[in-house]
Amino acid sequence: DSPRRATMAAASCVNATARTLSTTSRASTNAHLRKLASPAARVNPAAGSGSRRNTIAMAMTPARVEKSETQWKEELDPTSFQVLRRKGTEPAGTGEYDKFYPDEGHFVCKGCGNPLYSADSKFNSGCGWPAFDKCYKGGVKTETDMTFGMKRIEILCAACDGHLGHVFENEGLTPTMERHCVNSVSVKYVPTPPAEALEEAKVSTGEGGGGLLSQAIYPLLVFGVVYVGSGLLGKVVEFITSSQ
Repeated sequence: DSPRRATMAAASCVNATARTLSTTSRASTNAHLRKLASPAARVNPAAGSGSRRNTIAMAMTPARVEKSETQWKEELDPTSFQVLRRKGTEPAGTGEYDKFYPDEGHFVCKGCGNPLYSADSKFNSGCGWPAFDKCYKGGVKTETDMTFGMKRIEILCAACDGHLGHVFENEGLTPTMERHCVNSVSVKYVPTPPAEALEEAKVSTGEGGGGLLSQAIYPLLVFGVVYVGSGLLGKVVEFITSSQ
């Protein structure tokens, strides 16, 4: 009986050890899965350098920011209020961020702080305003703008509806074939990355363009200005000549 009892004891020990290892393995596996599920441990080969390579970028769902016109006036400087809330445009080549190309960080809405663009998405388009070739997905929304008889795509902060500028397509300036023409006074530069890794994407779905009028409006405007200007100049010269 002694050998039999020894065998049974050994078997019992093996079974107990197996159960312990199984429980430990499950706990370890669950802990590893929880770690992988956390935003800080997801893998994203397209992310930036350093520790941020170990994150998966996610689309945004910004919380709505709604304020009265009086509140916006109190919080924004006059120029930013005119552009963000009244859809104005700053003069070309005058913006703080026109020729500013940081290596890291990101840009947020000046009105509400909603993340909009990464520093990496900014490029030199030579248009006189800050240009970006993509945005944080979900951070920017679009609306059709028919001002001046042209069909353009307006870009706005998805959180507070602040006017950013317009997006233009198929210019061949970057691989995304998209240029976000943004007013400097609509955004603010933050030297650090967003708190969470955010996915970047194009914002337009090809709805830009529109009709012969849109294509011809600029030549017609130029012709009209030249025509009126030359007529006025002729009258001024005639008046001066007749006065002599």
